[in-house]
Amino acid sequence: MINFFKKKPQKDENNFDNFPPIGGLMVSKMVVDKNIKPRFMYREKRTRPEDSGWRIFTGFESEEYNDNPDNIGIYNSSTILKIDPSIEDLLLKGIGSVYEKTENDDWYKVTDFDLEDDFMTTHRITEDWTIEINNLFERSVEQDGTLYYTTGDKSLRLIVWNSEKNKQELYADYNRDIEERDQTKSKTLDRFEFSDNDISRIGYLIEENDNKKIYSVIYGFSIIDRQVLQIAIYFDEKTDFDWAKNTWKNIKLKK
Repeated sequence: MINFFKKKPQKDENNFDNFPPIGGLMVSKMVVDKNIKPRFMYREKRTRPEDSGWRIFTGFESEEYNDNPDNIGIYNSSTILKIDPSIEDLLLKGIGSVYEKTENDDWYKVTDFDLEDDFMTTHRITEDWTIEINNLFERSVEQDGTLYYTTGDKSLRLIVWNSEKNKQELYADYNRDIEERDQTKSKTLDRFEFSDNDISRIGYLIEENDNKKIYSVIYGFSIIDRQVLQIAIYFDEKTDFDWAKNTWKNIKLKK
């Protein structure tokens, strides 16, 4: 069990009680003990369920300082947000996120920082299917048998349906369902066809709303004789559109 370090609350202080429970933050004690605002932060794959994956620093730490475990504490989100509320939105970004503060105190996304678990790997879905996906994604199996991958801001669900029909019949059925889907619930924004000689791939793009945010979803169907692999790919940022399509294409038949 992680023991959290907490600062004593002050009067009229925003306590961030409504901030989502994302887990503990590993933070340089320069931030808390010296009240220095963070200038560099990254989110790696968590080491335990109560770990958020966030590692937060002032930018003034030496390598020797960081190598000493006594100089790193594990804190609640609210403790660090009281020191620097500007990271509130950043803390909700997904695994693999890296941010640095400019001289003007603006946060920007870093794209050239190497995380230990940031590499592509191939997972076996069933006897017939595999997926190539970044190792940063956490994998679990839901109660209904759905395979679930997530980094927090990008997620996908996969399930395989068996059938007595051949590929052509299944393609016709699913293509008709896409054409005739109820547009009053969510409008089809785009349609996809990524078929090859082995797999027929058809799908569509919509937007959904969970009352907190609007996000994009690609529903895709990878079809072979007597089997359909259904995938739902969720992503918050429009810039992840190509990632979503490529992830779907990276679902292949096991060779």
